[in-house]
Amino acid sequence: MTEDACQRYLEDPEANAAHLQTCAECRAVSAALSAKAGGEPTSIDVNTLPLAPWEGSSHRPWPLVLGLGAVLVIIALALCDAAGMSPVHVAESSLASMEAIRRFVNSATTSLRGASFGWQIAFGAAFLIVNALLVLLLRRSPRGIDA
Repeated sequence: MTEDACQRYLEDPEANAAHLQTCAECRAVSAALSAKAGGEPTSIDVNTLPLAPWEGSSHRPWPLVLGLGAVLVIIALALCDAAGMSPVHVAESSLASMEAIRRFVNSATTSLRGASFGWQIAFGAAFLIVNALLVLLLRRSPRGIDA
């Protein structure tokens, strides 16, 4: 028995399995470890594990969500009244600002249509690459007990 041979066996037992025939100490350590390990690892019954709060919860907070939405609408109406504006005027001004955004998007698409063919190909390729990356990220398996 040499320290180097024992160290090589401990680092890679499968490659140095012949070392067990020549070293009684390593044979005893291997027997003790295999007896302690007990053979096959036990499988986990997932059904016996406790549920996380979001996995089997019967409580649904929809009354809370609807109540908060109603409170926000009441606050918005109170602010409109305090400012002396009608909710219809606020909606019309919001639509006017949306019209400005719509004009910007239309001008961007018009400029893309007017761009050279190379730029259009580059934009299309970038679009496809980004979306392919997003799909790959979404299809990746989650980390957890079943990973």
